[in-house]
Amino acid sequence: MDKKTNFWQAPGNGKGFDSFLGDNSKMNNRTIGILSYIKEKSLTAGYVGEDEYKEEIVQYLSNNFNADKNDSLKTHFYKPALFYGFIHRNKNHDLSLSIEGNLFLNHYKKENYKECLKLVVNQLDNTTYPNSATEKVKNLKLFPFRILFKLLLENKTIPVKFISENLVHITEYEDVLEYEKNKSISRIESFEINSTKFQKFNTWVVNSLVDLNILEVIGTNLFVRDEMIEHIKVLYEKVNFNDMFFTATVCEVNNSVAEKRVKRDPSLINNAKTRDKFLCSVNHTHATFISKGVNYVEGHHVIPMFQQKNYNFKLDDVNNIVSLCPNCHREIHSSDNKMDILNKLYQLNISFMQNNSIGLYDLYKMYQCG
Repeated sequence: MDKKTNFWQAPGNGKGFDSFLGDNSKMNNRTIGILSYIKEKSLTAGYVGEDEYKEEIVQYLSNNFNADKNDSLKTHFYKPALFYGFIHRNKNHDLSLSIEGNLFLNHYKKENYKECLKLVVNQLDNTTYPNSATEKVKNLKLFPFRILFKLLLENKTIPVKFISENLVHITEYEDVLEYEKNKSISRIESFEINSTKFQKFNTWVVNSLVDLNILEVIGTNLFVRDEMIEHIKVLYEKVNFNDMFFTATVCEVNNSVAEKRVKRDPSLINNAKTRDKFLCSVNHTHATFISKGVNYVEGHHVIPMFQQKNYNFKLDDVNNIVSLCPNCHREIHSSDNKMDILNKLYQLNISFMQNNSIGLYDLYKMYQCG
């Protein structure tokens, strides 16, 4: 890996937010306007074509959100929201709101700004490099904001100078270990740290979190604001730095992290298997082998447990658990096309899904993590 060309980069052209939520500031209006536009335009087709977006978005923002017209590339407008995971872009570059983007917009319209801030943190928690909003970053495999928030939680504070000059050069687990031990990273000193391109992550992304009142700067140090610290603790107290770098699929990493964050009741898995008579929920003919006197199956949470941070209802519920043969279980985690198996599981659990306002397309989006 060429570490000089693989550093944490900022998306788009400017901040995603530039003030507290509820303030009609320029970048706030742009981001809320973009989410609103995509939601409105995708009601029929389910998505917005990127070409359509380029043609209409500037006029929409001008008409509905008092945004000034400018010559910035239209794709730059949505890159921060894509980076946060509030927008999903498929391989054809069609745009749609993620399930979290829709939740964020609903809370925003009700002025539930504290819930909005939690969703911003939750989505940053999901953010990875590589990232479709920063396509030049190709070789990194890490969760940048998990690293940032965990460092802030363990150290109480981090010097702004480290954030602006060094943080973006963390590429591997050993870099974090060295910082935790020495409060510096010797390898980083060799970089051209004053380069403008290395400053953008701090200027556009970290400072946006300061503007949102998630983080704050006091003197020369960066802190998590008191009102957000409990939520940060829930996410990161039980998670280790080695959970923030990956070689396997992101979905598997998220599942292992969720096991540390959320205490589960193992009896619910057994209850679900008994209810299903130890048969695969996808197809009862999927016989495996006999284990402890019964056909071997594995319990699976249909709404993945790593989504618990976004919901007030419990996902560790027998009505959210199905029994799967090992092959179907691997398919739902690792298949390139999961739609058929998700269709079946959604119908099997439709009462639980509908009672909690989870649509089939929401389920599709939850499984795009892999």
